[in-house]
Formats: sequence, C-alpha cells, structure tokens
Amino acid sequence: MRGLITPEKLTIEDLKEWIINVHEKYYIELKTASELPNAFWESYSSFCNTSGGWIILGVRETYPQNEIVGVGNPEKTLTSLWDQLSNSNKVSYKNVDNQDVNTYIIDGKTVIIVYVKEAAESMKPVFIGGKLENSWIRTGDGDRKTTRDELSAFIRNAQPNQDSLSADNFTIDDLDLDSIITFKERVSKRFPKRKFIEMENSEFLTEIGACYKDRHTGELKIRRGILLFLGKCNSIKELFPHYHLDFFNRRGNNPRWSDRVSDDEPSDYEINIYNFYNIVYEKIKNLLQESFALDSGQLRIPLSEFDETIREGLVNCLAHADYVQGYPSVKIDVYDGWFSFINPGKMLVSPQQFLMGGDSRPRNEIIMKMFRLLGASERQGFGGPLIYKTAIQHDFRRPEIITDIEHTELKVWNIDLADSYSDLLGEEKDILRFIVKSSQAQSVNMIKNKLNISEYRVRKVIEKLEDKHLIRKIGNGPSTKYIVEIESVELLTQLQIMMDVLKKRVT
Repeated sequence: MRGLITPEKLTIEDLKEWIINVHEKYYIELKTASELPNAFWESYSSFCNTSGGWIILGVRETYPQNEIVGVGNPEKTLTSLWDQLSNSNKVSYKNVDNQDVNTYIIDGKTVIIVYVKEAAESMKPVFIGGKLENSWIRTGDGDRKTTRDELSAFIRNAQPNQDSLSADNFTIDDLDLDSIITFKERVSKRFPKRKFIEMENSEFLTEIGACYKDRHTGELKIRRGILLFLGKCNSIKELFPHYHLDFFNRRGNNPRWSDRVSDDEPSDYEINIYNFYNIVYEKIKNLLQESFALDSGQLRIPLSEFDETIREGLVNCLAHADYVQGYPSVKIDVYDGWFSFINPGKMLVSPQQFLMGGDSRPRNEIIMKMFRLLGASERQGFGGPLIYKTAIQHDFRRPEIITDIEHTELKVWNIDLADSYSDLLGEEKDILRFIVKSSQAQSVNMIKNKLNISEYRVRKVIEKLEDKHLIRKIGNGPSTKYIVEIESVELLTQLQIMMDVLKKRVT
C-alpha cells in the first residue's frame, strides 16, 4: 500500500506514528476533547456535505508533531455522540454507524476516531440545530458555513435531471435547424431500422424523448436539455443566463492561447452543446494526431485509446455541468501533455465511485441520452475506469479529479508523472520515475544501485523532490525509504482499510 503501512503488518504503534505526524487537511480534523465538543458537529456537517473524512478526538495539533492528550471522559463522549446523532433537532441526518466509530488506547490515553462518510446527494445538505442555514462544507483544512448559492446548488443536486423538465415558453423554433438536421443524420446512420431520416423534425425529436406533446392541449413541448443541446445560443441564454462554453488551446510557449472556441466569439455555427462538442472534439483529435506524427519514434499508445479518454472527459464535462450555476463556466484547456475539463457543479458520484465505475448519475439525463444516441457515451458508468485504465496501462500520470459544491475538474495526462513536471532535470526525472514504478518504498541505496547514480547525487535529488512535495520519507535512520506523495482519493480509501484492519486486531 503506497503511503501507508501494509495492512498485514499494521500495529497500534503504526497508528500512533500516523496520528502524531498527520495534520489537519481536507479530510482530517483533529480535536482535543474532555467531552464531545460542540465544534464536532460543524466538522460532521462539513464532511457529510463534502467528501467525507476523519474526526480524531483526543489529539492536539502541534508542530512538528501532534500531542496525544486523550479524551477526558470517553464513555460520556460516546454516549453523547450516539444520543445526538439520533436527535433530528441536533443533526438532520445520521451518517455514522457502529463500524465508523473506533476507540484506541495509545500510551495509556484514549483516542476516538470517527469516520464520517459523504452523505448521498439526496440527503444533502446535512445541517445542525434544525436550521438549513447551519450547513457546513470543508474547504482546505477547515469548516465553512455554506452560502445561499451553495445551498441552492445542494437542492439542485438532490433533484437531478432538471433538464428533463419542459422549457416553458420555448418552442421548436428556438432550436437550431442545422443542428437538428446533422444530428438526425448521424443518429439515423447508427439506427437505420428506426427510419429516423424519414421523419419530420418534430416527430424525430418526440421519438427520441427530446420533446413531448402536452396530454391536455396537444402542444409540442421541448425539454430544457434539448434546448441546451440543439438550441440557438440566444434562446439558450434566455433560459440559462449563465450558459458559457469555452475551449482554449494553450500548447506551446504562447503566453495566452493559440486557438479558442466560445459562445461569445463569432462563429459559423450556433454554439450549443452539440456543435461545441463536435468542433472541440475534432480540434483535440487533430492536435493529438500532430503530436503523434512528430513523435512517432516514441509512440507508446495507439491514438484510438487516448482518443477514448478525451471523448469521455469531454462528454462527462458537458453532460454533468450545472448550467443554472453562475460560476465557473464550462472550460476545456489543452496544454502540452495534459488536458483539463472543468464544469460548474459537483460530480454526483464520489471520485472513488467514478474510478470503480458501474454507477452513472448524470446531472442532465437528456443531454447524456443525446450523446448516447451519437455513440459518444455508450458505456454509461464506465468512463472513469476507462480513463484510469488507459493511464495505468501506459504509465501516464494518473488522472486527477477535484470536485466540490462549486465545480468539477478532471485532469488527464498523456505523459508520465516525471515528464509532467517540466521544471525537473534529468536525474530528478529518473529517480522520481523509478520510485513511481516501484511496487514498494525505495531507500537511497536501492536507488543508487539501480540507477548507477552516486549517493551524494541521490540525496540531493531526493531533497529537491521532497521540497516539491512529489515524494515523502517513511521510517527513520537506516530504515528510511521514500514513496510517491499520495493523492487524497487514494489516501481516504487506504485509511479506511487501515482502520478496518486495526479494528479486527484489537477486538
């Protein structure tokens, strides 16, 4: 297990070492506690509403190492915890079970560790004191009260598929005719037996669920999702004033960008989601083909495999965006060796679930359905595993997902971790690459012997890599070794494993 003691060798001493060295961050909260502190509930609410985390009672955060002070009255603290979790006037949702609360005796002092899972979107926001405005989220290493806009976003997240609702006061005339025609042609080629090409536009849109006839009036109603997908840009912005799509080619040494696609720039096309996807996807494919043509001697991956990664990233970005939200807007950036996909709104599955696959919860079901009809998103719920699998198979830097109530960003690379840091020099890249590819922590001697680099140079390079937070030390003295700094998504999973193993050993 990279970054933690392997489970089969885990001991209370290992837990102690981790506790005294860990510091508060996005998923860790340390609290002194003679009894259950009131501030516990702010952290509880924030972890429920964000990405989950650990509340460790009986530890004072100090530098360079924390102090284990113990919980003053552990029995009363636990009784108070369970009583208040069951009190709806105290907390709106109970999100902690017996297996999530563990007590450990470390150097004669009691430490209570509470794992707070992220709540289901349908249960958010989790609030305290019976007041919705007493909702908290986790930012950096602390808890912060939600804003009015964030509360509205929570409520929208709890009821996704708003794009299936009728776009009242809008008609088929608000859709772009050229977009409808080309979309119908492409769908017809995929499903020739359905004879879509022979249908009138209104019949075709009704047949695929983009429109429907009002049962009482017989009036043809268009859904919000199809207005976003095939609509005229001005009509879209009437219903969604914050609608904005951007693509930037930032490759090379250009201080700004060399190419842009945006709804607020002149174009031969209506920049609805459909046209934006087509234009941007072709531009990225052309950029990839140019890159591979220039670097054919070092080609390590079929273009088609990484093409799938880019398509999944682009579709997910557009289909999961919260188009009601004002900031940030949808933005796709292409850099040398990596790609960024940003959309407003939180991803409705956890990063861990996105990685495992099998659970697709699009915010905009109509938009996702249109992409499926195009064949752009046929493997619903398995885009995440595909993206990660491609990176792992070809030793690329692992994809990163950042998601919070405000936005989601997916970063993918088609170069390895060492090459992704352009400021690293030759030996720095070699040593980092060696540690990354190793299945276990590496000592200075191991690195020196394997790479035939002097001990002096190895130590100098390791010092620089530590300063850049790319690797970190484990152990002390002769047993000192180095591992790659771990990402928070992986760390949360490993912490859960660590606690489960310890629980079995001490019971």
